[in-house]
Amino acid sequence: MRHHVFLVTLLLLPLSGCVSPDEENTTTFRLGTTTSMRDSGLLDVLIEEFETLHQTDVEYVAVGTGAALQLGRSSDVDALIVHAPEQEMAFIDEGYAAYRTPFAYNAFVLLSPVALSGSILDVFETIATEGHCFVSRGDDSGTHAKEQAIWSTLNETTGLAIVEDSNGLHPPGDWYYSIGQGMGAAINMADEKSCITLSDRGTALQFQNQIELERYEFNDTLVSNPYAYLIVAQTNLTVAHSFENYLLNEGRSTIANYTINGDPAFFVYP
Repeated sequence: MRHHVFLVTLLLLPLSGCVSPDEENTTTFRLGTTTSMRDSGLLDVLIEEFETLHQTDVEYVAVGTGAALQLGRSSDVDALIVHAPEQEMAFIDEGYAAYRTPFAYNAFVLLSPVALSGSILDVFETIATEGHCFVSRGDDSGTHAKEQAIWSTLNETTGLAIVEDSNGLHPPGDWYYSIGQGMGAAINMADEKSCITLSDRGTALQFQNQIELERYEFNDTLVSNPYAYLIVAQTNLTVAHSFENYLLNEGRSTIANYTINGDPAFFVYP
């Protein structure tokens, strides 16, 4: 079996023409997923195992959570792996999915060229007040949503000045770079410009031997990063449910045992 990435243009063309004649009798499952699941390396491991167990070809597109949910709204995918609970609940409320299934989690971390101390809120407040160079994904992803939640909390608790524009919710200042790209691009830019950036732990671990930035982790519940699986309504429901069962059963140990340079990248729920 083989899995492959499909690309989505601005017009989101249907995928039926992507299957070659010799694949017509093979079940194909279309998955929209976050870039962090791909960039951590875990996605390919899960897909390869699922394809082998279920004789199903998996096509996937890795984008920010906001863009992935849009693929679900347009029925361009059968299911989603995303990590922005509020956006997921809105997706369900709109009738595009019946429920969400949390199946794994890790945490958001900061990558920084300078030493950081204190809580996640302490560090973000210092970044803003000192105007330290910060790279934001600015792409409506789960990571971007978490960053905006932190700025919003600081605004409510400390009165930190924030603005809302095309780059989302953030403090004003030319030290703030919003790039509208994925996690890998944000990490590379932060490394090149000696900036701080917020990252999911899995992608940060994948990049740790390629960059000069240090990884800082926090115990705050605010940095919790749950990943959920949502089946898109009126799509390939049989295979979509099979993948859900896989994530909660055979895939569970695969996720728990997946490491990057010896460090666990994700954790499963008890």
